[in-house]
Amino acid sequence: MLRTVKDTARRKNSEAIDAVGRALAKNHPKRGWIELFRSALGMSITDLAKKTGLDRSVVSRAEKREKEGNITIQQIEKIADAMGAKFVYAIVPSQGNVDDLIMMQARKKAERIIKRTRAHMALEAQTEGLQSQEGAIEELASDLARNIDRGFWR
Repeated sequence: MLRTVKDTARRKNSEAIDAVGRALAKNHPKRGWIELFRSALGMSITDLAKKTGLDRSVVSRAEKREKEGNITIQQIEKIADAMGAKFVYAIVPSQGNVDDLIMMQARKKAERIIKRTRAHMALEAQTEGLQSQEGAIEELASDLARNIDRGFWR
């Protein structure tokens, strides 16, 4: 199969996302990343406050806000930098991998197309000899997933 530059780039992006997803599969730590990393370093909140140039209460609130999901990327980057770390974030599939998401959408789209086509064919009495609906959906879905077009996600 001939791969286009666009397809190769999409494939590399998918592989990178899937690798990060596997690495993060153990979920977010309940203590939050700031507290977890600070603790791993054996660093107190007071020490971290001095390194960031922030008040101890500000660092403590930042740890609390992170646990609540209410901290800015800029704040967490500053704290991570003070600990000699780098803050990274990712968007990964909630279940499975990128190809699973693509196939799920391809099946939805294929099902709509096949059902509409079959309804028209039934009206014209042209349904004889057609493959099973499920087989037709899977075949079309595979084709749609291989050749993602502009309207794919609609």
